[in-house]
Amino acid sequence: MRKNTVNMRSLLDSYQKNCDRISEIADVCEREQRERTQAESDEYAALSRENQILEMRMRSSATEFSKSNENPSAMADKILRENVAKGVQTKIHLVRDLVMVEDAAEGGIVPVKVQEILKPLTEGLILDKVGIPMPVGLAGDYLWPTYEAVEATIVGEGVELTDTPVKLSKLTASPERIGIAIPVTRETINQTEGVIEQIVRELIPLSVAMLLNKILFSTEKVTGATNLVGPFVGLEATSVSATPTWQELNKIKASVLATGVDGQHLCWVMTKAMEATLEGEPINSKGIFKPMIENHMLCGLPVFTTNYIGEGNIGLGDWRYQPMGLFGQINFIVDPYSKARQNAVDFVLNVNYGTTTLRKEAFALATAASE
Repeated sequence: MRKNTVNMRSLLDSYQKNCDRISEIADVCEREQRERTQAESDEYAALSRENQILEMRMRSSATEFSKSNENPSAMADKILRENVAKGVQTKIHLVRDLVMVEDAAEGGIVPVKVQEILKPLTEGLILDKVGIPMPVGLAGDYLWPTYEAVEATIVGEGVELTDTPVKLSKLTASPERIGIAIPVTRETINQTEGVIEQIVRELIPLSVAMLLNKILFSTEKVTGATNLVGPFVGLEATSVSATPTWQELNKIKASVLATGVDGQHLCWVMTKAMEATLEGEPINSKGIFKPMIENHMLCGLPVFTTNYIGEGNIGLGDWRYQPMGLFGQINFIVDPYSKARQNAVDFVLNVNYGTTTLRKEAFALATAASE
């Protein structure tokens, strides 16, 4: 048992020494703001190879250790308690799936239980729920002809009618490029046994969806956008109470319907916090309590939630009048060559999206007063 402990310590010391040297190389490159020199790259590769061999040997030693009569967890617990009693510092090193516990004389190992990977918080992705037309594979210029309404006139018998012009105009959707690139070193890919690659492949398309949600539901233009703006940007907001009343919001619904929008596809957009607040507010103070929002419905219209609209803002709209199209194809490239000098793989996604507001009157925005 003692022989195994000494062998494990020697392997761990060598492993840590290599890690320290790799850290030194990284510090120098960061401080001087440059890439690794050829000599540093060769040394880095040699240290990485040696650490892989050391790791395999540590795994082998750990297996032999676990076959002994002494329980590894009990051994580690014993060492920690003895060190605390003696006031000796204890170091814990994470090596893939093992935790190495060491002091000046003895060592032990405890297996690490890797739990499910925690995904990022992506609340509020409602782009595909509010009814936005989202055609794909578009090319060329997309425009929507518009015209103003005309009115007939009453004239007497035999009186010649005057000409009534029809005023035409057009609305266009100009696409803009959206992209993201995430480089991952091959050492990271190998050390995580491909898990990091799986995470990156999931995060990249999700990041585009999050940005499109932010563009469409935000009340301010997203940084870098020229034509990619949602219907609430620049829209004059109606002030309502800090806790909006049913009557206030119903008047906003009525104002949109008064423009000629048929209302069959109208819906509300607000934050989850605002929805929770309105779920606890009554429609009125008379009779039986009935909440303003019940089963995600407000004033007879569905409610969707996203934090991108901003706290205190309540949007209303018919999203048929806010088409968003994908021009061309989604280009997702896994490039193992361009960053070969850094021994890294580049994950790159590029898309071109365009959107336009066909009818401004189909949207309304309310802002709750500060309490």
